[in-house]
Amino acid sequence: MASKDILSFFAKSLEFLALTTFIFIYNSVIAGAAEALRLGFSGASATQLAGYLAVEQKLFDIYGVNVELTQSAGITMIRALDSGRLDVAIVGGGQALNAYLKGVEVRIISGLVNTVPFQLWGKPELSQLKDLKGKLIANTPPGTSLNLAMSILLLRAGLDPLKDVKLVAFGRIQLVSQALFSGVVDAALLSAPDTIEARRSGLRMLIDLATARIPCPFTSVVTTRAVLEKSPSSLDRFLRGILHGIKLALTDPDMAKKTLSRNMRVTNPEALDEAYQRAVTSYERLPRVPKDAIDTVVKLSGEPSGRNPFGVLDMTILERIDKEGFVTALYSAK
Repeated sequence: MASKDILSFFAKSLEFLALTTFIFIYNSVIAGAAEALRLGFSGASATQLAGYLAVEQKLFDIYGVNVELTQSAGITMIRALDSGRLDVAIVGGGQALNAYLKGVEVRIISGLVNTVPFQLWGKPELSQLKDLKGKLIANTPPGTSLNLAMSILLLRAGLDPLKDVKLVAFGRIQLVSQALFSGVVDAALLSAPDTIEARRSGLRMLIDLATARIPCPFTSVVTTRAVLEKSPSSLDRFLRGILHGIKLALTDPDMAKKTLSRNMRVTNPEALDEAYQRAVTSYERLPRVPKDAIDTVVKLSGEPSGRNPFGVLDMTILERIDKEGFVTALYSAK
């Protein structure tokens, strides 16, 4: 073996040792005393991939935290956090911010997706955003992530949602794509795998908001001030599991696609690949939520608040994990 190869081997061995040391120390410290966290999880979405992987691959167990999983809608999870029925949730950061501005003591401790991941698709005769004027556009109720994305889109396009377009609210996001495909509306925001059907149906993509990289706390890890004060070590271990889930999503496409297939009930290889690619394009190794993402949501809020909107962010645990070298060791290990 050449000296260069030997040095590379030992370097990788040391990096792997660093990661396993982190895990060993954490598990040793909490042996026999692992605290349970009640986790809220929203419906099937590719943006949730890191969370799916963390659950399926038992990553939370590796880092020594017991996670009790509950699936629910985003607005319901914010209420559950506020009442103490949940300890942490993977939910829309925009929903968390709006609740915070109304006095709810939620905190965003990490992101998963910090940009808007949708594409806007419309009937073939629409070729640019200004063509949306006077058209019917599918939407979802206020407080939902798609509703937030629609507001951001219309602001970017310079269109007044009350005067320039006709928004049709559907109670479930699944109905949005159906309304477009059946011709009930002229345009809608879609994500994979619905984008595959839109392309096959001859619809036109007007803008890819993911490519535009508009800052937005689209999918975030949210807890409360009370849980931060009571269980910081459990949240630390939880975030390590999420970070490990992001790593698997970015580095193990086969595993990630199988996980997406099970959770989203998608079997078509083309649709599955597109959903995967869209998810990982929006992921970051260290998913801090930037302040300009909060700014994006604040600009849409018509209600004045006496609270500093940036108070919803608490990246303390995430930044400490990074400072300890965990993320570097995680990606160095094979």
